[in-house]
Amino acid sequence: MSSAPSDQTDAAAPEATGPLGERGPALLDLLAYIYLENDRPEKAAVLLAALDELGLADARQRTSLALAQLRSGKPETALSTLDRIALQGGLSSAFHLVRAQTLVALEREAEAEAAMRAYMDLRARQTAPADSR
Repeated sequence: MSSAPSDQTDAAAPEATGPLGERGPALLDLLAYIYLENDRPEKAAVLLAALDELGLADARQRTSLALAQLRSGKPETALSTLDRIALQGGLSSAFHLVRAQTLVALEREAEAEAAMRAYMDLRARQTAPADSR
């Protein structure tokens, strides 16, 4: 009977690293990037949506998901994804750029201009030289 607890411990070990294993999320992220770079946004969206659904996607990956959705011809879905990112505080320069592109696709020019200004402002702050005093 002493072997039963060790069998349970061994069986539980893979679960400790999550359903995809330790390197699974990084591999899915890399594959999604490759799909996006090679004009396969639908495939990238599937992989990134899986990461998001499993709770393993960070703000950058969710922004990539929105980009993949946009490039797949689904700007409404992309905007919904971007809204979720915004609610979680993931407002990076990439977020604002993808948001601007999404709003252009939805023919919401005034909002697209505001998103592009936010992108430019954030990029300017990120690249501004630090005061050495």
